[in-house]
Amino acid sequence: MKKIKSPWYGIVWIVIWTAALVWFLMSERFNERESIGLVLVWLILVGVTVYVLYQNWRMSSRGGAARSVPRRPQALQQPARNSACPCGSGKKYKRCCGSDAPIGSGSTS
Repeated sequence: MKKIKSPWYGIVWIVIWTAALVWFLMSERFNERESIGLVLVWLILVGVTVYVLYQNWRMSSRGGAARSVPRRPQALQQPARNSACPCGSGKKYKRCCGSDAPIGSGSTS
């Protein structure tokens, strides 16, 4: 079943449950105790819906849901070639620890 992420969907359900509650309470078919039970059920339904709406809003404001592909820890990621070297030398990574040639091997012609 496809998940509907629109906030209007939850708001429409709150309006429907509120209209149903008002109709039940105005019909005078229920005694005072049953009316209190109806109001409690309405509070639970609205509370859960507001909670879900809040969670969806919070996730969308963060930039989406959790990614399905786990990211590698920062320590295991290799820096980009043009970024600063993590050893602290101040050189670019490609000129320091990321060079293909071993350190100390210069071209002597």
